[in-house]
Amino acid sequence: MGQAKNRGTQDQRIAQARAKIDALRPAKMVCGACKTSFTDFGLIDARGMPGIHAAFGGVCPSCGETVLAFSGEKDAVANAMIAWQDAMGAQGKLGMQSRDGAHKSFEN
Repeated sequence: MGQAKNRGTQDQRIAQARAKIDALRPAKMVCGACKTSFTDFGLIDARGMPGIHAAFGGVCPSCGETVLAFSGEKDAVANAMIAWQDAMGAQGKLGMQSRDGAHKSFEN
């Protein structure tokens, strides 16, 4: 319990956590379906997702597809995407994206 006090006050720890998440936030997201890039997306609570450092999601303004971005350990990101596909009951259009928005689709 004393470990947290060594990292600062509660407000300081909250600010540090937000700064870490903001550093992982991509500048834009790219829809896997229609390749539209957009910047209106939000943070997804990833506290219950081991190995996921941050998750973001939004709806493509062009085609209405749900677009997700996970940042974290490679296996954790793969597992999160598979779990999302299973929950949605549909095959996702997977890809990889850099923080500046460069997108590369994964082709089967």
